[in-house]
Amino acid sequence: MKANLKAANSKARALLGKLQALADRGIDGEKASAKRKIARLKARFDFASPDPDETPDLFQGRFKAAVEVRWVYTFGDNEFDVANSVKWAIESATGIPCIHRNRDLLAKAAPGTAKRLTGIADHIACSFRTLIDKFSAIQGVSVTDRSVFVMGLYDGMMNELRDVGQRLPSRPGSTKKPRGRKPAEVRTAGLHIHPYTVAVSLGKQIRFSASLEQITAELEGAIRGNLTSGDQDPNSRAS
Repeated sequence: MKANLKAANSKARALLGKLQALADRGIDGEKASAKRKIARLKARFDFASPDPDETPDLFQGRFKAAVEVRWVYTFGDNEFDVANSVKWAIESATGIPCIHRNRDLLAKAAPGTAKRLTGIADHIACSFRTLIDKFSAIQGVSVTDRSVFVMGLYDGMMNELRDVGQRLPSRPGSTKKPRGRKPAEVRTAGLHIHPYTVAVSLGKQIRFSASLEQITAELEGAIRGNLTSGDQDPNSRAS
């Protein structure tokens, strides 16, 4: 698949549906003609991304606050980064105040809203957990890489992207090499592409309720071909 394909819009998807129907049930030369048009359409547009009409914004609709605090979600041990990401996302997108109480996330929300927030928190937390586990399993990934990866997931989900040319968060082993000295080998293997860059697009998928299978497949695709065994500078700039 070409890397410069445009994301399929609603018009392109509607056209694909009509052409596919002709390719399946057309008569005379309609089938062959429809197949040729489908090939040309797929050469222009990427239909792998979720249809926006089928994957609504996780935070669409209205959320009702309340004075009473209600339970929303319970996190596991050592999930501080995931728990904070869920809390900040809910507060930023809905305006509902939240607090942590031990491992529980509580919100000042009406009963119906609290129930909906539970579903949102579960979707975000499960997505983050799965992606973090897969990312952390990559050879050469460090604890600091994990924190940068989580930062990218959150920024992508909340559309809080860095400006073009802005320096990306530092990774371990990325300090400047001293002059006149042979640089020490800091990384022997690892991810060549910056963790933040990988995570941002995944965060967008989480926001629009894409399935966990699809998000995981996107992570695996981003990683494939970006593993390096040499000592290369892992830092880059936003583009």
